[in-house]
Amino acid sequence: MDLRGSWHYEGTQSSPSTATLSGTLRITSQTGQDFYGDLSVTETDVGSGSVRDLSGAVTGCALDATSVDFGALFTVEAAARRHLGTVKMDVTMDSITNGTWLESGPSGPIASGTFKSARQSGP
Repeated sequence: MDLRGSWHYEGTQSSPSTATLSGTLRITSQTGQDFYGDLSVTETDVGSGSVRDLSGAVTGCALDATSVDFGALFTVEAAARRHLGTVKMDVTMDSITNGTWLESGPSGPIASGTFKSARQSGP
């Protein structure tokens, strides 16, 4: 499956605090099952309303015909956020659904949440 293109990214953070994330996942190159790109999002803390921009490199792979595994290493974070999701290729819209992400450090989980993404433009 060809994942290259620009994807609209929507996510939530459920721990340690609640936040929303919105931005763009760009998959710029793909060789076989391996893909590379970048993720840029705006993270808004639901409780305080504070906003911060996060961006960084993405590396990942298609695990099979319907699953992806990728990490986003944001420049302001100490650890990558690992994403697992289900890909649905459709005539009208390609999407990644049922996504979960986890950011872990040396002492265990730092943050976690869910995400979904819809392709905005193709390769």
